[in-house]
Amino acid sequence: MMVSAFNRIVVTLAALLTLAAAVITVGVATQAWAPDVLLGWFQPQLQMAAEASGGMRVAVVALSAVVVVGMAALLIAELIPLKTTQVHTLSTSDRGTATIENESLCILAERTGESIHGVNDVQCFIREVEAGLHVRCRAHVVLGTNLLEVNPEMREKVRESLQQLTGLAVSQVDIRFKYQSDRRSRVAVR
Repeated sequence: MMVSAFNRIVVTLAALLTLAAAVITVGVATQAWAPDVLLGWFQPQLQMAAEASGGMRVAVVALSAVVVVGMAALLIAELIPLKTTQVHTLSTSDRGTATIENESLCILAERTGESIHGVNDVQCFIREVEAGLHVRCRAHVVLGTNLLEVNPEMREKVRESLQQLTGLAVSQVDIRFKYQSDRRSRVAVR
């Protein structure tokens, strides 16, 4: 972790210096600034950019502009925090810790929901709250499916599978249903 933070700092500083150099080069090549803008540092190189002929000057400005865009993109990529995977602890002992990723819990909940008759596709989102896991699902069901039967069955099966297979408490299971057309012209209501 410490090496990763150090590497990010080094890359960020290098990108900032390169970005500044490219901006100064563009300024000197377009004659917005004098070649001695850096108080004598790199003055011979900046003097060459300032005295370049028309075609060479365009090439210097274009190359510097590409560097500016590249370094700006690199800085944005470095400064945006990385998305961390949420992990839930299953058990802890003197021999180690067992964890499960949130994405795996979502897959378990989705496959459990899809095993119910009439349910075609399920997408679940899980977050941990004080009372346990809060599960939100979006389920696509076949047109004509009795939601009064499917809702409690799916809610209970998702809760049971998560609790039995992981040992984690499930505080709430919310389901939003959406009918999908099965290409039939009529719906039979019993």
